[in-house]
Amino acid sequence: MKLSRSALIVSTTALLILSACAPSGVEVVGETDEKQYQLAKEYQKAGRTEEALSAFIRVIDARRDAPESHFEAGYIYLNSMKDPIKAIYHFDRYIQFKPQSPQATQVRQLIETAQKEFARQLPAQPYQGELDRIDLMDLVKSLKLENDSLKRELVTAQKRVQQLESIVSGARRVPTAVSAQRAPAVPQAQDSIMPSVAPDPSSVPRSYTVQSGDSLSAISRKVYGTPTRWIDIYQANRDRMASENALRVGQELRIP
Repeated sequence: MKLSRSALIVSTTALLILSACAPSGVEVVGETDEKQYQLAKEYQKAGRTEEALSAFIRVIDARRDAPESHFEAGYIYLNSMKDPIKAIYHFDRYIQFKPQSPQATQVRQLIETAQKEFARQLPAQPYQGELDRIDLMDLVKSLKLENDSLKRELVTAQKRVQQLESIVSGARRVPTAVSAQRAPAVPQAQDSIMPSVAPDPSSVPRSYTVQSGDSLSAISRKVYGTPTRWIDIYQANRDRMASENALRVGQELRIP
């Protein structure tokens, strides 16, 4: 019986010691399980923003760490209360508690948004200029990319135009060259408009020796008095001439 009482005393003493050594205010309830947190979420759904904010603040005040409540409070301050300074404070607190969370990137973007909103609210022109510079950076970058693309398209179009011009120019030169090779010597303009006088058949020679500078039209003018009968001379000498222009100095031609 004495042993049982001793054991009871020891057990009771141990429990008392453990209770004394346990830290006070141990939080055994998760943040999102807090009644105030759940109440705040209900207020949010009902559109009672100010009451929701107050409930989140109570959770923050009651706990050593309350990252989710800091996030919700910061979001309300930024979007509903238009108070970017307080929003930045609560977003920073969230990052301190959960720097590696999947939501941390979004929170950092919200901090940048709050900073820009704060700059917009400042009346001083230097801040406004800085804000404009920040807002226009993306636009300038986009326009630069578009400009570079248009330059490349312009260079391509210019090369294509040059290619087409070369093709057209070549097509124009080819018929001209072929015509120059095939066309017979034609009388000069002044020869074609000179009045022709029918020669006396008895005075027309039966042959003609080609001289320097002669052409069929010139020979026709000499023997017939008109350059238009060059074709008759050519037909009479087809066996001696490879073409209308194949005249050789000293060559003897038949005169029909």
